[in-house]
Amino acid sequence: MNWYAKTRFFHIIELVTWQMFPCNVLESTQALSPDGLQTRLQSQYPCVIDWIAFSSVRDRLIQLHAANPCIDQIFCDTVSKYVIEASLSDLVVGAQPTKVYIRVTDLIASMSSLDEQSQEGGLILVLPAPDVKTLFSSPEYACLVFKHLKMDCGASYYKINPIFFSKYPELCDSSDSIIASGIPLRQQTETTLTYPSHLDASTVATYRSFINFSLDAVVEICKLDLG
Repeated sequence: MNWYAKTRFFHIIELVTWQMFPCNVLESTQALSPDGLQTRLQSQYPCVIDWIAFSSVRDRLIQLHAANPCIDQIFCDTVSKYVIEASLSDLVVGAQPTKVYIRVTDLIASMSSLDEQSQEGGLILVLPAPDVKTLFSSPEYACLVFKHLKMDCGASYYKINPIFFSKYPELCDSSDSIIASGIPLRQQTETTLTYPSHLDASTVATYRSFINFSLDAVVEICKLDLG
């Protein structure tokens, strides 16, 4: 749940609710982003594809990989390559206004040791950071960059690292605007998402918590639909 906690899951709760229990109130009030709605190609396919942030990638996955036994790994590879573009001068002291992009998962990993208490007290830091290394080595600066780039405001700000399409060229649409441009800012050890190798107690607890949260939202939104 670390991913959903840091990226503010509530930004897509309407989408999750609609996928679990479609109701008119969500569609009529335009609560759903057009990029989140199902396209004509979406019918019988692994449901994990629904969690991809970009409709063009979802369609190509359905066309080309719906029966691929490695679809979970492809999903993890996709999400691991979500990035946000920025100007280096906003992030690092004395830097030129060079266009860069930074991976969401790298910042989440760098923030992992930062708890709520440490965010409230201690030395108050502000951007820009002293150097690029500090962006990843300091949980406090990683948190500042995360918020500055609006990574906690949902996937509408995300793009995909171009290197992803080197591994999966069949998923690329050259006319799409989702491919990031600029220079990558990254730490030495790249953080990647992995899917559970087996269903242990911890994994079950995570799924149960996620399902309970989503079902509670279904109940509340359906009350609006029936009201």
